Amino acid sequence: MNMSVNLVLLLVLILLFWFFQKKRGLLTLITLGINLAMLFFMILGFNLGFSPIILTVITSILISANNLFNINGFNPSTKSAFLSSTFIILLMVFPIFFTTSLLHLQGIPLEGLMEMDMYSLHIGISFVDLSVSVLLMTVIGAINDIAISITSSMIEIKEQLPDLSLSEWKSSGLTVGKDVLGPTINTLIFAAIGSQFALLIWVFDLNYSLTQLVNSKLIVTEWVAIIFSGISIAITIPITIFLLIKQVKN
Repeated sequence: MNMSVNLVLLLVLILLFWFFQKKRGLLTLITLGINLAMLFFMILGFNLGFSPIILTVITSILISANNLFNINGFNPSTKSAFLSSTFIILLMVFPIFFTTSLLHLQGIPLEGLMEMDMYSLHIGISFVDLSVSVLLMTVIGAINDIAISITSSMIEIKEQLPDLSLSEWKSSGLTVGKDVLGPTINTLIFAAIGSQFALLIWVFDLNYSLTQLVNSKLIVTEWVAIIFSGISIAITIPITIFLLIKQVKN
């Protein structure tokens, strides 16, 4: 029954993509499939003993390239968006690693352990590295989306207003960045809340004190993920604008 429902939902998704985007919609689905395949091989690499952080960085860069170039083609806007995304991914590795170690975010939250008593936690992988990998993966999609939104909008503005000065063009890019920053952050927040909604209700039903909430790994991990996603997106805006302007000037 579950398999039948999943197949029906997948079919509806494919039809909607085809109806609204035609071949581009199917290309988007193929791109998604390639991303899932890369994630699968990344997890296999974890099991083979490769560094989770290094594998995650490489996979994140490959996913960014796949998202940007496969769907939007190779042009100045996608090139700038890819360079910006790659820079942000590399930039965020150390802060995420430092924060994870400092706040002891590695491992499984206490609330989750209650459902995993029957399983062994000796998986042969550093939980710190694994937590860093998870946090890195949470920022990829948002970074790609905001980077390509800014570059595409700026290219469109320049084509419509070719006499626009460099400073005015830069200001228009910052305006676009400000417009998409808020909705993107809201999406991340509600996605995080929705994914853990049942556990959050359980936590509040248990009448956790403020101290327990602040020290709950479940709450803190989600909060840190949202903060790092917001920081990554905010940094992406000026870097993407700078790279696009520099590329056009050259």
